[in-house]
Amino acid sequence: MTPTNHQHDALSISVVNDANTEFEKFLHEQIRSFNNIYSMPHRQVRKVGLAPLHIIVRGHEDRIVGGIAAFTYWNWLEIDNFWLEEGHRGRGVGRDVLTLAEHEAKSRGCLRASLRTFSFQARGFYEKQGYRIIGTLEDYPPGEAFYWMRKDF
Repeated sequence: MTPTNHQHDALSISVVNDANTEFEKFLHEQIRSFNNIYSMPHRQVRKVGLAPLHIIVRGHEDRIVGGIAAFTYWNWLEIDNFWLEEGHRGRGVGRDVLTLAEHEAKSRGCLRASLRTFSFQARGFYEKQGYRIIGTLEDYPPGEAFYWMRKDF
């Protein structure tokens, strides 16, 4: 598809509908550079890096049946992915895994946790564990909702 071009002073502004990872990487690096200048916490975390916190749940024959992939930084536990096979849900395994992650995060100096979930996923589970909604994106995806949640330790 041919890009749509617009002129603004000496600039050329184009709409391009093709994937462009080089362009995406360029923008990402520019934003990181800006953040490094204006945000001391961003500068500091980039020097030491995010600290991975992964809780792996294994079943028979050492097969992975779930777990948490998370990171700790800025005194936060950020849970990126948390999943358990259906056969292990509703039996307290998820609660124990989340509690273990929170305990480890606290030992690293974390004061709070954040995560994201959809209305068709585990909102109720997280609320039972003390998480609260701090943001909602309605109709995302259509007919559902996306939630940002947090818990203060």
